[in-house]
Amino acid sequence: MKTVLSVDVAKNKSMIMLMNSDGEILIDTKEIKHNLEEFEKVKEEIKEINPENLTIFMESTGTYHLPVERYFKENGFHTLVINSLTTKNNFDTIRKTKTDKKDCYRLTKLFFVNEVEYHDLSKKDLYANLKAMTRQYFYLTQVNISCKNRYKRLINICFPEFEEFFPRNRIYEDTALNFIKAFPHAYIVREKRIDALYNNLRKVNARHDYYYERLARQLKDSAINSFPGIDKDHADVKNLSDMANILQENNRAIDKIRKNMIELAKQSPYYEIVNSFYDIGEVLAAELLGELGDITRFDNHKQLIAFCGLDPAIVQSGKSINVKGAISKRGDKYARWILFNIS
Repeated sequence: MKTVLSVDVAKNKSMIMLMNSDGEILIDTKEIKHNLEEFEKVKEEIKEINPENLTIFMESTGTYHLPVERYFKENGFHTLVINSLTTKNNFDTIRKTKTDKKDCYRLTKLFFVNEVEYHDLSKKDLYANLKAMTRQYFYLTQVNISCKNRYKRLINICFPEFEEFFPRNRIYEDTALNFIKAFPHAYIVREKRIDALYNNLRKVNARHDYYYERLARQLKDSAINSFPGIDKDHADVKNLSDMANILQENNRAIDKIRKNMIELAKQSPYYEIVNSFYDIGEVLAAELLGELGDITRFDNHKQLIAFCGLDPAIVQSGKSINVKGAISKRGDKYARWILFNIS
């Protein structure tokens, strides 16, 4: 006889119900909070009942289900987490009846009645940690884009000629950022001695000293003739210096997480295979493995395509059927973004 503890997860609380395959309710629906005391009470109740073949069953709800999943797994319970789309597809009805108790019962029914494939993925395994790193990498790179746009706008009103000396992405490198942090306005540059500008530029030591001495003279000459949109006492001058500092910190964080991500990805037996494909470098290989996880859990390429949301939406009306519609976009958007970059 099978028994299931269905958990309808919400923010900081859950509704639970324990039922066996004969339809006998062993623990009626009740609410618990996500804290150690409440989890311990549920564990003691389960021990007293001592059910056969117990499974803890819940939906994946972003981050809200993680404390519940972690507690039961660490205490030796067989725990399964299902994609929320599965329950939605199984229980969409005309009636708009939705309560926490009813959702708990629906989860139980889904466990016993429907043939659903479950994948027990530990939150501590290599791919879970790699996924956490890739998501942080995505977030930081997106934040950096906004910071770069803000930084460039402030340069245009504080020292518009500066961009001519650091074209394209060079304006985001340490040499340019160090200079702007110290001298965030054309009038400030104009007041400084050549040797002060030169010593700031040569901190990175990427080129010959003569290059930086010449660059310092050119920057000062340009600053003398510059007429910025604001004066040097404006608040945006300090904002520009702060933005340069933020960009430097973000760049360091991104570089560090990129390095750690690649090192962790190399522990996967599939890394070399993925990295061997044309145009898939170390970073993209690490990102792809982080999003796809253990690729052996996919039985065929169609499952992988559906997971990424690249399967076509099929629409039929009468005798007309379109099997080559737009992609469904119901899968992992990050995996789609990575594959788009690869292609």
